[in-house]
Amino acid sequence: MDDESKYRELFFEESDEYIQTLNDCLLELEKNPNEKSIIDEIFRAAHTLKGMAATMGYKTMQSLTHHMENVFSFVKDGTVKVSSEIITLLFKCLDKLLEIIEDLRNEKYIEYDIDDLLKELDNIGKKDTQQVKKGNKVDLTSKISDTDLMVINSAIDQGFNAYNIIVKLSEDCQLKGARSYLVVNRLEGIGEIIHSDPAPEKLEEGEFDFEFRLIFLSKQSKDIVFEKIDEISEIDDIIIEEIDKDFSAGEEKTNNNPDNKIKKTKLKDLGKTEINTHNHANQSIRVDLSRLDHFMNLVSELVIYRNRLDDISSRFEFKEINSTLEQITRITSDLQDLVLKIRMQPVSVVFNRFPRMMRDLSKDLEKEFEFAVEGEETELDRTVISELGEPLVHLLRNAADHGIEHAEDRVILGKPKSGLIKLTAYQEGNKVVITVSDDGGGIKSENIGKIFDQGFSTTKEVNNISGRGVGMDVVKQKILSLGGSIDVKSEVNKGSIFTINLPLTLSIIQSLMIKVGEEIFALPLGIIEKVVEIENEEIIKSHANEVYIYRDQAIPVIRLDKKLSIESNSDEKHLIIISLGSQPYGLLVDELIGQQEIVIKKLGGVLKNVKEYLGATILGNGDIILILDVGNICAEGKIE
Repeated sequence: MDDESKYRELFFEESDEYIQTLNDCLLELEKNPNEKSIIDEIFRAAHTLKGMAATMGYKTMQSLTHHMENVFSFVKDGTVKVSSEIITLLFKCLDKLLEIIEDLRNEKYIEYDIDDLLKELDNIGKKDTQQVKKGNKVDLTSKISDTDLMVINSAIDQGFNAYNIIVKLSEDCQLKGARSYLVVNRLEGIGEIIHSDPAPEKLEEGEFDFEFRLIFLSKQSKDIVFEKIDEISEIDDIIIEEIDKDFSAGEEKTNNNPDNKIKKTKLKDLGKTEINTHNHANQSIRVDLSRLDHFMNLVSELVIYRNRLDDISSRFEFKEINSTLEQITRITSDLQDLVLKIRMQPVSVVFNRFPRMMRDLSKDLEKEFEFAVEGEETELDRTVISELGEPLVHLLRNAADHGIEHAEDRVILGKPKSGLIKLTAYQEGNKVVITVSDDGGGIKSENIGKIFDQGFSTTKEVNNISGRGVGMDVVKQKILSLGGSIDVKSEVNKGSIFTINLPLTLSIIQSLMIKVGEEIFALPLGIIEKVVEIENEEIIKSHANEVYIYRDQAIPVIRLDKKLSIESNSDEKHLIIISLGSQPYGLLVDELIGQQEIVIKKLGGVLKNVKEYLGATILGNGDIILILDVGNICAEGKIE
């Protein structure tokens, strides 16, 4: 990967993070319009995003973020009061930024018409905008404004240090704007820049000779400030001077004590302890997902060969290698646990997109409801997380559209005017449980069993929020394809709760090995509730179905030999009780072989679209067996 590709990749990763930060902070700002910490966070994120766009030469994105930053500046200094209209406009801008970023990611270079957005942004505090622009013409070489003078003196009174910083870039530096942006970005992480010469816009564009100056406030020492800047390449010289309190507006009064200045040549004199402490401040690194997948594949292969060694040892009774094999098993298990933990991501990766979506739904549907999220720190395998967004979108949109009533209807029913939709996640054993609940109108009991049927809908009206009968069957199929299950409980006028059960990982699982006829299959162990040895007489005919009475409930029985078109002459039968949500099923098999840890391999070719199979695995003796997709098998076994 060349340098340009690395810069692009880093730009897209960080842009996604800053866009998400702005989304989250705007939602919080709408609820707490006077919270200074939120406003500061928004301003920093917008400023950084603008600088990144300027560095990469993305002019449209830079222009839009610059105008957004102006609005944030007015909010920050109290010129403009936060309103729902302003928040909505800023969200429109974020949507446009996301569109631009996605096109750039796909190397689509399009001319965007953002004039209307820019005009709307400029109309916010227009008169104050002109005053701000006039006040921004500050030349540090001549005069510091009275306002900044007050800010600096006040900051010093509060224990901050004020620094006059001069940075000289190498004369062969090709990206002056990028280097100045990196300096500004590093410093803003430990303090606040009051002014720059040249102005910020010219810094970002690289429109200056190879030297620029900053007035900077921070509680960090000069050494730390110096170290932050010196980490950046293509910088020839750094001068940091501490500014005394009570200097006049007509001059930059700095302490002339030589010890109060730091130059780049002083780097070798910095204490080792301080440098080491700083270097260990951040221990995390970014890892390309393809490398992580490759790592996982190697560990999976190791598990397969460990199983083969175990099989060879047991068949040929090589007692002398048992001790070594035990060590290999332990190390492999530790390595397996480690790689699975590395692959885990918090569900917040998906959940973070929903507060904004639910806010917009509330306005579009003209319904009042709160949206609460709990357990966003719960972790899942990234493969599962990447597939989780679509079904949750369907469930949440349905909760808002079909579940929550309009305010006047809720009042008549004696409910609070504002409804509640809640999204929660928590770990339970080797699975993760996700629930979507609402306190709305609920679902009639006769409709609960049909809710996941294709084309079924509880409303006759079609709209652009949730359509009619499109989505819930897709939700179930998606959850089943992830090796999970979905269940619904509802009470009329009380609300509904959808419960999703998902495996922690789809890579390496515990399984039950079974035999049907002469064929061996694997079943995921996590969904097995009980195994019963039964006689044929215990299976009852019910219309076109066969059922078994389990805990006073008639559950569907699925004969795997017939389902998979396998000849079986065995008289002994075992019924495996499968738990899929609130509905148990019984799978009839010939023989139970035992429990084994297996590696799931995806199917290709003609088997790729056969819905009865989740994947394949390799046993210790080298045999390849298929893993049954129990969700899809049971989906067709419902009692008519």
